[in-house]
Amino acid sequence: MSKTSISCAVILAALALPHTAPAQDEWRRRRPSHRALNVAVGDYGISVGNSRGINGLRINFRDDDLRWVNGINLTFWKARDNYDAVINGLAVGLVGPQAGEINGIALGLGVEAERLNGLSVGALASVVTQSLHGVAVGGLATVAAEGDLTGIAVGGLATVTNGDMAGIGVGGLATVSNGSLRGLAVGGLATVSNGDLHGINVGGLAAVSNGNMHGMGVGGLALVTEGDMAGVGLGGLATVADGSLHGIGVGGLASVIGEDLAGLSVGGLASVVTGATIGASVGGLATVHNRDAEGLYLGGLATVVNGSAAGLLVGGLASVVNGDMTGMGIGGLAVVASRRIRGIALSAGAVHAEGLMQGVAVGGYKVESRRLEGLIIAGIRTKARRSLTGFAIAGYNNIQGVQHGLTIGLYNRARELHGVQVGLLNYAGNNEGVWRWLPLVNAHLN
Repeated sequence: MSKTSISCAVILAALALPHTAPAQDEWRRRRPSHRALNVAVGDYGISVGNSRGINGLRINFRDDDLRWVNGINLTFWKARDNYDAVINGLAVGLVGPQAGEINGIALGLGVEAERLNGLSVGALASVVTQSLHGVAVGGLATVAAEGDLTGIAVGGLATVTNGDMAGIGVGGLATVSNGSLRGLAVGGLATVSNGDLHGINVGGLAAVSNGNMHGMGVGGLALVTEGDMAGVGLGGLATVADGSLHGIGVGGLASVIGEDLAGLSVGGLASVVTGATIGASVGGLATVHNRDAEGLYLGGLATVVNGSAAGLLVGGLASVVNGDMTGMGIGGLAVVASRRIRGIALSAGAVHAEGLMQGVAVGGYKVESRRLEGLIIAGIRTKARRSLTGFAIAGYNNIQGVQHGLTIGLYNRARELHGVQVGLLNYAGNNEGVWRWLPLVNAHLN
């Protein structure tokens, strides 16, 4: 994308400048004429014609092999060859001034220099083949073809540099840097950096960095970085970082982080983090994390963590953790952990912890784990495959192992009871004879 934009801008700038200079080997075979009318004392005064140089005012139709001007250089046509020219002061060309180096102010339809330090205004384009330091304005484009751009650059269609850009870059369609970009960059359609991007970057459609992004980036449709993002990133449809995000990332549809998140990630539909997370993540439909997560996680339909989670997890339908859950988990239909839940788990449907449920668990349908410890409440049933320690209330309390504590329900069943059962029918597998099955209350206190 960036290489195409650069190529188009360079071609555009080349068309804007009627480049008629011959190749340098051809220039060596000819001898430019340096005929001029000089009204000067020494090298100070006025020169009319193709003089080699002057301190003062120089007026020429078309420059050829100019060496230096300290003062004002006024031309009417594009230079034949000014590769070695150094102009200090004001360079004005009806078509456009051209020099090896311009220090000062350059004005014309098209301004061309190898190095420019100062102010350049080209009605069509300002083109610098090596380095630009100062302010450059091009009606169509401002281009630093080979080197760096430092200062302020404005292009009606594009601002382009093949090196680094530092300062302010504004392009009606695009601002593009093949190196790093530092400062403020604005592109009507896109802001693109093939290196690191530091500062504030705004693209009407997209802001893109092929390196790291530090600061604030805004893309009307998307904000994309192939490296790490540190700061604030806003994308109308998506914010994407192939690396880590340290800060805030917001995408109208999605926020996608390829590695770790430390901060806040918000996606209108989904927030997805491939690495570890410390902070907060919000997704209109889902929040998905492929490694451990610590903080606040909200998913309109689901919150999913493929590692362990610590903090507050909320899923409209489900909160699912493929490791340990520590803190508080809320799921409309289910709260699920593949290992342990320590804290509070609330669901209108089911709470399920494969290894241990420790704390407070409330399930509209059921609460189930290998070991239940704490306060357990379920609308239909509780199930402890190994043990219950604490207090459980449900229609059916099924303790397949050892119960230490109190169960209240319509039917309470414990393979080994060390506590009290209160219900219509109670079964204690370690009681003898008629004491094994009892209505209302059963107990084994040894």
